[in-house]
Amino acid sequence: MSEVSTETAKVDHGLDAQSDRTPAVLILGPPWPRSGTARVIQNQVEYYRQRGFITVFICVPIHSSFTRDYSEWDNIKAGMRELGADHTLFAIIDSRKFTASKYTTWAANLFCGTALDWIVFTGASARISEDELRLIRSLDIKLLDVNHVFTLGFADWILRQMSAPGRHVPVVLETHDVQAHLLHERREINGWTHGVDSLERLLRRELALVERARVLVHCSVDDLDFFKRRLPKKPQVLALPSIDKNFVTSVQNARPLDDPIDLLFVGQSTDPNSAAIKWFLEEVWPLIADRGYRLKIVGQIDLLIRRDMPQLFERFGSHFVGPVAELAPYYRSARCVFAPMISGTGISIKTVEALALGKPFVGTSKAYRGMPMDRIEQAGLRAYDTAQDFAGAIVSALMDEPRASAISRRAYDATFSKQAIFASRDEALRITVGS
Repeated sequence: MSEVSTETAKVDHGLDAQSDRTPAVLILGPPWPRSGTARVIQNQVEYYRQRGFITVFICVPIHSSFTRDYSEWDNIKAGMRELGADHTLFAIIDSRKFTASKYTTWAANLFCGTALDWIVFTGASARISEDELRLIRSLDIKLLDVNHVFTLGFADWILRQMSAPGRHVPVVLETHDVQAHLLHERREINGWTHGVDSLERLLRRELALVERARVLVHCSVDDLDFFKRRLPKKPQVLALPSIDKNFVTSVQNARPLDDPIDLLFVGQSTDPNSAAIKWFLEEVWPLIADRGYRLKIVGQIDLLIRRDMPQLFERFGSHFVGPVAELAPYYRSARCVFAPMISGTGISIKTVEALALGKPFVGTSKAYRGMPMDRIEQAGLRAYDTAQDFAGAIVSALMDEPRASAISRRAYDATFSKQAIFASRDEALRITVGS
């Protein structure tokens, strides 16, 4: 076990002052390394460690394929260990138990379970080893920090394993988007009915599930507004994501690429990224192509474009880099980072990363989704939603890089500073462990 950070802040978090044991926190999250969710979990780990907690992260599978022989476990484990928790555990799906219990769970849900309930049930079917359970029982667990409504089923199971006379462990739930909207948009199949649930049913179930937590923590303004309207009596806190200083340092210390990059886009293989690149290449790039800018598109987004838009990829394939082992040299070499998003939900981590690095940044309104735009605009940034405006903003940023860079850094400090974000988490902690 690594030592708890010596940078522990003195916070009146309501813990038992007479206890001589180090407090601990369990953090649950899905197996999505190097994702926006992983960035938020990394913030949580750093926060709790600085507040004097031992941190135990449990990776909870939310699909039945995550059995012991799942082919991607090594990559997932390597990525999730980068979160920096004192202990990192991995729950595994037992196929036989999963199959045996899926129908009893369906009956327990009065044959009304939704696609959301199916995912929650899948997570609840995962198990950690007896040795890992003994480790958890040996710690003075003060709270359970649950990422995504999807992992609430596993949270119920682990709480039962920890139960003891007079012991109660409160739950904080980090929402990460309104999942009912996302499931409905992608027409998620209900594992029991093999049909698609209505948005109304999905929303009812999500609200019923999240209401079980003592405190809700949201990483976007949109999530806060949504849940505040529907659960006005539930304690809720906004904690925007911050970027790990080690990531910033790694970029600053990286060796630049031999060929500089004027314009950089970083994106995974998602529909919003695909739509963004299509709009940029078809509408914006023709307006600035004659300026000789060196454009690079990094990440697995190339796979989606190649599959769904082969003609577009054939025209612009030289600009696609594909997945890379290290992003730092690309960010280090970029003169300007852009995000031409025309869809998407939740907060855009790629935007936050660019601002944290002090890179000149050009984005649409959707690139700033979930952020407090009043603070963003006060710092000097604007959203550009027409091709002409977006192209003009790129030219302007590249003509005066020092000014554009200073604006990005100012926007990050005003909106995503660790001091402000940790203060929000202090509020959530006080509410959660208070009497």
